[in-house]
Amino acid sequence: MSTNLQLCQSLRQECTDTGSGPSAVTGQTGELARFVQWIVQAWNELQQESELWRWMRKSFAVNTVASTGEYAYGACTDTVSAVAITRWARWYRNTFKCYLASAGVGSEYPLLWMEWDDFRRLYRYGTQNNGQPQRFSIDPSGRICLGPKPNDVYVVSGDYQIGPQTLAADGDIPEMPTRFHQLIVYEAMSKYGGNRVAPEAILRANAEGGKLRAALELDQLPRWTYGEPLA
Repeated sequence: MSTNLQLCQSLRQECTDTGSGPSAVTGQTGELARFVQWIVQAWNELQQESELWRWMRKSFAVNTVASTGEYAYGACTDTVSAVAITRWARWYRNTFKCYLASAGVGSEYPLLWMEWDDFRRLYRYGTQNNGQPQRFSIDPSGRICLGPKPNDVYVVSGDYQIGPQTLAADGDIPEMPTRFHQLIVYEAMSKYGGNRVAPEAILRANAEGGKLRAALELDQLPRWTYGEPLA
């Protein structure tokens, strides 16, 4: 396991044999400030490379309100932390399901996805009757939209991708599996090489980081599968 500060110190050690530090991630100037920033940037970019990273996939639930058809992520609760979602990137559309709260989870059924323009034409034009939600869409602002609008309290649940974590304090720990933390250092090392016109640093970062990246993708991305023969 590596903290933000330890990652910055590791980056400096990988890039240069001179000097020491940084002793903290705040209050730095010059080269040490760049080491800190490169780690922050590398981690932010790595998190956003795929919408399928397993460590960023979380589950949510939201209790609907009668006659209210739209729900922002802040109205939804993370089912593990049991608090409102504060970091959100996207919804996993094929995971949405719903049940009438008074009937219990045994009555749960899948919600069917519709593209926003089609959904809006069907459920948001003219006067609409409330009812049992059957379909959902995501509006341009990222809200969950139910159709028809609920006529009672329903529990809607599914999965979402948590928004990127920003490293800010000395003790902040990247949320991905700890055995891959050194990849952040190698990604940041490429930025150092580009800034200092040091191709040897970039080559080493690519060589060492490539092995870790392959292991990370094998561990954290879905496996490729093959469909049945067509004939």
